[in-house]
Amino acid sequence: MRSSSRGLAGPARLPSLGTVQEDPTILAGLPLTVIVDLRRQVSHLAADLDAVLLNAVAEARRPDHHAEVRDNRLLTPAEAAARFGVTKRWLLDHAGEMPGVKRLSRKTIRFSERRLARYLDRTPG
Repeated sequence: MRSSSRGLAGPARLPSLGTVQEDPTILAGLPLTVIVDLRRQVSHLAADLDAVLLNAVAEARRPDHHAEVRDNRLLTPAEAAARFGVTKRWLLDHAGEMPGVKRLSRKTIRFSERRLARYLDRTPG
C-alpha cells in the first residue's frame, strides 16, 4: 500500500476547476494523482481555449467584402482590384470562374460588385 505522506493516496474525489479557482488552498491537501489529473484537465482546457481564440481572431481579421456593397455596380478591373484588395492580374486570371463577369468586348471586362463580394467571401485565403 502506498503512503499518503508521499501524496499517492488511493482514490480521492476530484474537485472541479471552479472549486479550485475559488479556493486554491485545497490543492495542498490533495493526493498527487488528483493534482496530476487536474493539471491534465487544465492543459486540455488551455488547448481548447487557444484553438477557439485562434479561430476567432482569424475570423475577425478576415475581410467582410459583402458588408460594404449597397447597390450592384459594374466595376472596371482597376476599381474591383482597389475595392477588394486584390490585383488586376488576379481578377483577370480568375474571371472565368467568377459569377457576374461581363465581357463587353474582347478587351473590355466588368465585374459585378455584389457578386464579386459574395465570391470573395466564399473563397478561402
